[in-house]
Amino acid sequence: MAFARRVADDVRERIEVGLDSGAGAYSEVGFTEYVMDFLSETGMVEAPVACHYEGTFRRGQVRISGFALSEDGDQLDLFTTLYFGGKQLEPVPQTDVSRAAERAARFFDAARKGLDKGLEPASQVFELASRIASGSDVIGRIRVFVLTDGLTSVKKINPTELAGIPARFEVFDMERLFRGMQAGLARDEIAVDFKATYGAPIPCLPMPPTAQDYSGYLAIIPGEVLYHLYDEYGPRLLELNVRSFLSARGKVNSGIRTTILREPDRFLAYNNGIVVTVDHVDLETLDDGRPAIRAVKGLQIVNGGQTTASIHRARKVDRADLSAVQVPAKITVIKSEKLDEMVQMISHYANSQNTVQPADFSANDPFHVKVEELASTIWCPGDETRWFYERARGGYQVALAREGTTPARARKFKERTPPQQKFTKTDLAKYLNAWDQKPHLVSYGAQKNFDAFMQGLRSGRRPDWTPDQAYYRHLIAKAILFRTVQLVARQEKFPAHQANITAYLVSYLSWRSGGNLDLEGIWQRQELSEELVALVRDWAHRIDRLLRDSAGARMVTEWAKKENCWSGLRGSDLPFPAKLPPELACRTVVPGERDGAFQPAQLETVEPEDYRNIEICKELDGPTWLRIHAWGRRTGGLRSWQIGIAHTLAGYAASGWEHGPSVKQARQGVRIINIARQAGCDAWKIEGEETAAS
Repeated sequence: MAFARRVADDVRERIEVGLDSGAGAYSEVGFTEYVMDFLSETGMVEAPVACHYEGTFRRGQVRISGFALSEDGDQLDLFTTLYFGGKQLEPVPQTDVSRAAERAARFFDAARKGLDKGLEPASQVFELASRIASGSDVIGRIRVFVLTDGLTSVKKINPTELAGIPARFEVFDMERLFRGMQAGLARDEIAVDFKATYGAPIPCLPMPPTAQDYSGYLAIIPGEVLYHLYDEYGPRLLELNVRSFLSARGKVNSGIRTTILREPDRFLAYNNGIVVTVDHVDLETLDDGRPAIRAVKGLQIVNGGQTTASIHRARKVDRADLSAVQVPAKITVIKSEKLDEMVQMISHYANSQNTVQPADFSANDPFHVKVEELASTIWCPGDETRWFYERARGGYQVALAREGTTPARARKFKERTPPQQKFTKTDLAKYLNAWDQKPHLVSYGAQKNFDAFMQGLRSGRRPDWTPDQAYYRHLIAKAILFRTVQLVARQEKFPAHQANITAYLVSYLSWRSGGNLDLEGIWQRQELSEELVALVRDWAHRIDRLLRDSAGARMVTEWAKKENCWSGLRGSDLPFPAKLPPELACRTVVPGERDGAFQPAQLETVEPEDYRNIEICKELDGPTWLRIHAWGRRTGGLRSWQIGIAHTLAGYAASGWEHGPSVKQARQGVRIINIARQAGCDAWKIEGEETAAS
């Protein structure tokens, strides 16, 4: 089966590149993360973590391959993998699937009863078991996922309860993965029988039969039904564009919540309702002759995500009574041959009033199209290879099939476009958000981080901005940095949190260097220097300790998602070596036209004191820099250009130093501080008596 071979190739590539963050670079972890990434993209799971554990507890076998914990801690997902690693599809007997599900479910019970007492404290499994032991009363729902690269006839395992908590089971074999990746898991699998599940069909008003490729209905959906639908399917219920918008903007609308709590009977009057698409609808006629929707298949909400999520939270968190809440709904049934096209257009027009357009989150966004174009035309120095931007899932394999029509051509394609130099949209978002000092967002997982990245992509840029060649070169340099840090974290065999260590280390390096790493030089060499790798290796252990110490009794993976974690860690003073790595000691200036003449490539030298100057400038907040600026203007104590620098640094500080001072700005900034101090200006306080430039 071609799909099975493609998955096996993708898993192998993950391991070769070092993309798996599990405990050890072996295929089972790679396959587990491969499936987890897909489930995360579809919205079925939230920020999954691969971590293997197998053992015995009180004579019972327990085994998990990973877990996911919802942001509010009320849903726990446990994963277990049956991996064969062959290119032929292995049949997986029902007994093996059931046994794997039982052992994963048994992990929860074992964790409640003290499994953590016998586990390595530094491991993620220990943290998970401890969290379950101390907070199982918060967990309201459990799902057990059985993942396999084989084929099984087991499509469903009956729900049960674990310690009184509802537990469901999901089986993902290669057939279900193939169907989901080809057709779209969310639409394909959401089939709702309103009559059987909720006791009654949904009365509706059909549209006149005028269109050829779709039909439509107006209906009123009870709030309680919508709550149960979202509780069952979560973000999968929302079409991808809506899900991304909702994730980026926050889930709850305070106005909707107020209406539900105070005036639920007026919800229909106040709310615009939801827009829904379905693949198929089953109708029936009520006793009074009215038509009603008995069941639908392929249900997707393309507008009304905030309404849906707000109703769910009001019921779940606020314990609101939804009996009087009625939600207006427009339901469109689309013919299969027009499905993708019409769902996209309905979503676009239904959301056209939002500040953030649905296209912003699409693979067809001009940003992603331009990055793909740059990747296909810009060759690495030496013109031997290029990087490949996989704008849409499976794009590399499509390109390989198109260009590699013979074994020789396929081999040539892989030599010139190595699979190790492929990166996806979610990879790109990790590289850039980590460099932009947002490790807490990266720690949220691939899909949520991507959503946040797209939300902030054009902040501070012109509406017509698109990436240019310099942007692309620096993007690849950041990719090389991130991947190298990732590889070092794996080589050092940290028992847990390798993904968090990677994100935080990249962000910290960006923070401490003031963004002055020689990205152009990294692009030219296509690797980091031995000196910088040594610094990364040293800092990785320090970052690991800082994360664990600051987390206290919390799970590090959860603590790392908090901005407070980053704000605390970046205040640490990790040591630079006496001799700086070349990427920190100098900066490559790109050749080009300057001052009317062509200038060749140059190196700007940076000294260790320059990084100390950057730190000193960052010790002052925005108001302090503004007071220095005002003092300089009022007294004449600063020259006009120094007043300008003080004002610029005040702006950087006011934005939380998202943009750090350049080396030259920091040198002058420290001189400005010294001038003001010596003149008796007391507008600020600085720890330490000496500054590096005094």
